[in-house]
Amino acid sequence: MGKIKYFGAYITPILALITFNVSGIFAYAGIFFLYLLIPILENIIPKDSYNFSKAEKQLAKHDFYYDLILYLLVPLHLYVIYVFLNTIFVSAVPTSDLIAYVLMMGTLLGVNGINGGHELGHKTDHPFKLFLAHILLTTSIQNHFVTYHNSGHHRDVATPNDLTSAKKGDIFYLFAIRSQIGGYFKTTNIVDTGNVTTASAVYGEIEIAAGTGDHYGTSHVFQAQYDNNDTVAQTNTTYLYYGNYAGVLPTTAYGVYIADAVTSYFGGTIRSAGDVVAYYSDERLKDFHGTIPNAMDKVKQLNGYYFTENQLAKDLGYNNDSTQVGVSAQEVEAVLPEIVKEAAINTEKGTDYKTVQYEKLTALLIEAVKEQQTEIDELKKLVKDLMSR
Repeated sequence: MGKIKYFGAYITPILALITFNVSGIFAYAGIFFLYLLIPILENIIPKDSYNFSKAEKQLAKHDFYYDLILYLLVPLHLYVIYVFLNTIFVSAVPTSDLIAYVLMMGTLLGVNGINGGHELGHKTDHPFKLFLAHILLTTSIQNHFVTYHNSGHHRDVATPNDLTSAKKGDIFYLFAIRSQIGGYFKTTNIVDTGNVTTASAVYGEIEIAAGTGDHYGTSHVFQAQYDNNDTVAQTNTTYLYYGNYAGVLPTTAYGVYIADAVTSYFGGTIRSAGDVVAYYSDERLKDFHGTIPNAMDKVKQLNGYYFTENQLAKDLGYNNDSTQVGVSAQEVEAVLPEIVKEAAINTEKGTDYKTVQYEKLTALLIEAVKEQQTEIDELKKLVKDLMSR
């Protein structure tokens, strides 16, 4: 069926329009179709288990067809509401027909008003889509949904703090009342939690899987301590949350983009199943000011060390007991200060520790090797001259 199946979003409003224009037993045809026939068909028709591949998801994200389905849903939804109100107020409607109309209208508000508003409400970086979301949600008095769902449910999902996460064994109707009424009250308590002051792994290391264009994902839980002393255990298995959390985070705040998103530092280990791409190297973006002079002399002042973390490091929260290899930031700073930066831990601790951008040592080593090779070539020439005498 391909893309055509997504026009199924219009089945309910079309059934509603038919319902509001018939009477008697036929007025209940839409309800019969949605609540009886569709569930039966779902158990008869073979299930389609196919899901988009990552590449297909990326193509779909930029395919206007899917946006159009949602855009057209809004005027159609409003038109159906107009027909409903015009039908029940302009003409005398028998009670049995009125019951059918109200049931159908309530179904439409739930199926299209809330679900359509839900999908559009996720697009927090698209003002027009948010506007349309609020139009749909207004019709079912659910405007709090965007705020609570994105800033509350997404953050607290599957925890006791989330009223819209059902507990095992919950009675559906009690859960529906709790999630609906509780959602209103929870929305009024959602505030900017502030900036992350610490973030630490709760269950092992943070693993960032090879992801899609808008998120990288994580399969572990980590805990964030905010500057208002609220501790939030993040449990979502799709997104890695951190930073200033007052709503759905922007695309660039997911995955390995921790450096700019966390105002202090992240204390766990980051493992990426894919490449980690950062910065730029394109010479079109650079004004060169010469090569690094006396590179070999600079390298000779550096040492490659084996080391273990001392007590001071452990007091600061580091906990790697294994033997590591590295350089001294102070030694590097003496010969190439441009690649020595403040350690991330300084933001939280108010300290002045230093760290080295190891990848940029490559530029120094390249020039050192070239200098050494020049010397080797000169010596080879000298030897050759001596041998020829």
